[in-house]
Amino acid sequence: MRITAYSAPMMALLAPTGCAGQNVTHSDFLPEKTYGDMTPQKGHVDDHIYVKPGLDASKYQTAVIDPVTWHPVANAPHLKPEVAARMTNAFTAEIKKNIGKIYTVVDASECGACANAVHIRAAITNIRRSKWYYNAIPVVAGFAAGAAGGGLPPIPPPFPGGASEELIAVDGATGETLIAIATYNNGMPWNMMGQWMPYLHAKRAFHLASELLLEELKKSGAPPLRGK
Repeated sequence: MRITAYSAPMMALLAPTGCAGQNVTHSDFLPEKTYGDMTPQKGHVDDHIYVKPGLDASKYQTAVIDPVTWHPVANAPHLKPEVAARMTNAFTAEIKKNIGKIYTVVDASECGACANAVHIRAAITNIRRSKWYYNAIPVVAGFAAGAAGGGLPPIPPPFPGGASEELIAVDGATGETLIAIATYNNGMPWNMMGQWMPYLHAKRAFHLASELLLEELKKSGAPPLRGK
């Protein structure tokens, strides 16, 4: 027997797929004008970015990084305080790790007038957890098809998880916006552990968002990666 189509029960189980996706958000975390200044990136529709024209990121030596906040948009799920704290702490750690590759990361109390410092703020604006009990269905369907001598086309996990974020880097002395980013990432089918661990795909989104900020600073002349 060759399986060429999904059964009606299978389609019913996979129906919730559309609920899981993240998108670029427009919350009030960033200055309203900044949203209008950000533009979608060619070939990367999940990134809306603004970079100050003529930005010379080499003039900065330090970075002040505020703790990430949970700033949910209207359709975001409710998070228990302890979950929100784990997620914001994870995102803060990713930003510090990546920005620390080019700048000395200091606390605001150590900054003084913040001359030659970049001040970075970020927020998680939406998040979804992976749901293993739905994500297991495509795996089981694939095994069943193989045992029957047929096959199914690859099925994306219905609830892969992910996160949306907004970030802004300003001049520490003047407050002028240097870089602003609204981005998101959804779980990928190849990241199997992320299908089972509730917030692993969200944490990957934090990693990618912090790397994106790093890349924009590097493209604007930030110091080379330390140790390189």
